[in-house]
Amino acid sequence: MQTSLPRQTIGCIGKCTSGLSIDELDQITDNIHKTLTHPRGREIFKKFLEQRGLRDNLECLALYETCMQIITEETNFSYSKKGTTLESLIKRVMQVKEMAEDLDGVPQIDMALLERFNETLNSDSRTSLLSILADTRDRCRDHLRNVHESFKQYASEPCPIIK
Repeated sequence: MQTSLPRQTIGCIGKCTSGLSIDELDQITDNIHKTLTHPRGREIFKKFLEQRGLRDNLECLALYETCMQIITEETNFSYSKKGTTLESLIKRVMQVKEMAEDLDGVPQIDMALLERFNETLNSDSRTSLLSILADTRDRCRDHLRNVHESFKQYASEPCPIIK
């Protein structure tokens, strides 16, 4: 027999987790995928990275968010049959490539991936363009997984403000 937890919410713990239910806090600290896809999880994770001064991870998160936004928009457009032009998608993928080139501290974003960007941009294939975005998103998520353990500990600690 399964018992349900009371619908308590977490009070201020000095980390922007105020107002989250215990279930939500458990969800966003479960794994990096759940953190990044939770409505407030990504926001709290970003504040954690900012407070720690983890610039490379912040840039990696920005690249992840950009890829996700483009993939989501392109997927929604294709379902509504109002697809964006191939040229506009190519421009957006070029911007993602530039962001990826500027990421120095993320080993998952390597020369092989950057070369694939060049090949993909020359292919004029919407499927290939979306595929390179998905691969870049996944590589960013894999990199952010390394710092997620620290985030889990941070999110579960009591408020540093209250003694």
